[in-house]
Amino acid sequence: MDLLNHIYWKKKAEFALAEDIYDAWVVFAVEEGVFRYEIGGQTGEAGFADLVLCPPRMLFRRETVTPLTFHYIQFRSNSLEDENLLPPVGKSLINDTKRLASTYAYLRQASEDNDGDSAKWKTHLMMDLWQLFQWEHRQNKLMQRKFTEDALMAEAAVLLEEWAGDAVSLRTLAEYLALSPVQLTRRFRDAFQETPSDYLKAIRLKKARDLLADSGLTLTQIAERCGYENGFYLSRVFSSTMGISPSEYRKRHQV
Repeated sequence: MDLLNHIYWKKKAEFALAEDIYDAWVVFAVEEGVFRYEIGGQTGEAGFADLVLCPPRMLFRRETVTPLTFHYIQFRSNSLEDENLLPPVGKSLINDTKRLASTYAYLRQASEDNDGDSAKWKTHLMMDLWQLFQWEHRQNKLMQRKFTEDALMAEAAVLLEEWAGDAVSLRTLAEYLALSPVQLTRRFRDAFQETPSDYLKAIRLKKARDLLADSGLTLTQIAERCGYENGFYLSRVFSSTMGISPSEYRKRHQV
């Protein structure tokens, strides 16, 4: 991502323009005060710890409710991978306000500096906002996995965790629960926002990561304990998902 502009506004009573369309991505990161917004049909009010994201060439309407202190950040996304790191369009909340306040403090300090080193530092701080949001989003998803009103799917999740070390198939699990594979997949996705296969894969890879970091087992031995046919297949799945080979992961994480 390329940072194009960063402006720190303090106690802004009203916006000079009630609406605007930008050629690049824009985020309003609110430190204090409240404003109303409308982006692509989404409307709402944003305050402290909210990030309001508007994509390029989309109408952004806004109106201050109370004097607004915020960071205006304009940036360009260079790839689909970058865009996948961003929060959804509209409002997103950051829960770790202590970390957020620290990031905002650094942005305030650098707000008047525009040399090359300052631009790199502010780009890092901007990326920190996205990483913080994604981390909290992943943690929330992990918490959601543990709770569902669908008792049968809660049982399915427990069984997947218990059977993760075996070569269990989706059909076997479905038959055990007296469902068809299609019914199981649909209900599981409704309960946990992911398929049983993805859930099982995440459990197996978590176990593989732990064994790579904390044991001297060979890749073949780890594969056997994680429900994979062989070390070659585990290596292929691990590398494509984690973006790093099992051997390199072990090298970085073993102490």
